[in-house]
Order: sequence, then structure tokens, then C-alpha cells
Amino acid sequence: MNAIIAHAPGARLIHRLDKQTSGLVLAAKVRTVQTAVQHAMGRHAVSKEYLTVVFGKPSPARGTIDLALDRDPWDRRRVIVRDRGGVPSVTKYERLRVARPLSLVCCRLITGRMHQIRVHLSARGWPIVGDPTYGPSRLTGFADARAEQAARAFTRQALHAWRLRLEHPVTGATLSLEAALPADLAALLDATGLAHLRGREAASADPP
Repeated sequence: MNAIIAHAPGARLIHRLDKQTSGLVLAAKVRTVQTAVQHAMGRHAVSKEYLTVVFGKPSPARGTIDLALDRDPWDRRRVIVRDRGGVPSVTKYERLRVARPLSLVCCRLITGRMHQIRVHLSARGWPIVGDPTYGPSRLTGFADARAEQAARAFTRQALHAWRLRLEHPVTGATLSLEAALPADLAALLDATGLAHLRGREAASADPP
């Protein structure tokens, strides 16, 4: 945030990322724009897409995860799924590629709750590689030693805020913003056989 303010004094963050999640964050230079974009988010008019590497094979290949979330009463740093109560939370996903036992998945947030993608995928049995809080308890099923070593060595959640689409609140122009993969996530894709999806196929990914 200090770096942003150095370029644009008075700038304000419109949304945040979980600690150790890479990718795009959106900031506004003036409060009126911040308010307008936040209202657009409330109307689900801002598309936020993430790329992630998970353990397992999401099935069906495209779908919606609709699970209410709440803070863990025993550990306020964690989020849990609630059968009753909780806050409505919806994530759409698309399985892009499988390199057993891992999959590359694109997720689109419909709501934007704390740890939402991480908890939703884990609850469905597809935990994110490297996630220190909701990740898999063990990694098995690797046929390739290099892939297994890379997955075990990945020490943050393999989650990247990849693309934002929104209407500019002043000009009305459609903005499509993308963040290139960081070096550690690109290396993980290389080692696990998921790398070549970073080109044309990944660019066309668009969850329902």
C-alpha cells in the first residue's frame, strides 16, 4: 500500500488478497471511484478470476460451489463451512487441465468472502497446493518425482488473482486487467506438466 501511495497519494484499496496470494489488487485514486466500484462489486458487476493448482480432479469440469461460510469460533483466523447460518458464498470454477494428481483450475468469485476460494475448494475435496491452513494433509499419487518435489516445496497457497473485468465508473469503458504468473507459480506449473496452459488455452478460460 505504501508503494501505491507513493505513486498516487490518497489512493485507497478497493479489495484485498489473502496473505501470500499473488496477483491483482485494485486501488482508486479518489473516494468517489472507490465507492462506485464497491457498489459494482455488490451488484456482481466486477468479474474476479483466479488461477489455482489443486490436489485432485474437480468433477464436473465446470460448476458452482454454493456453501455458506463463517469464522471458526475456535480460531478466528480460519473460516469454516456452515450447514446452518453463516454468510452466503458462491464460487464458480472450471477445471482447465489435469496432470495427476493435480489440476489447474480457474475460479470466478460471485461473492468475496475471506478465504472463500481456499475453503470452498478444500470443502469439495480439492485443496490448494501449498495452502498452510486448508491444504491437503498429505500429497500422494505422483508418478513423477520432479512434480512431487515441486508440490511439496511450494510453501504458500498456489492461488493467483489473474484477471479483473469491470466498467470504468467515469468513462463507462470496459477494463480488462491481467497479472502475469509470478516466478514460483510458473515454476510449479512447469514441474507438474501444467505449464503450457499458460498460453492460448488459459487466456480463453472463462468460468460459467
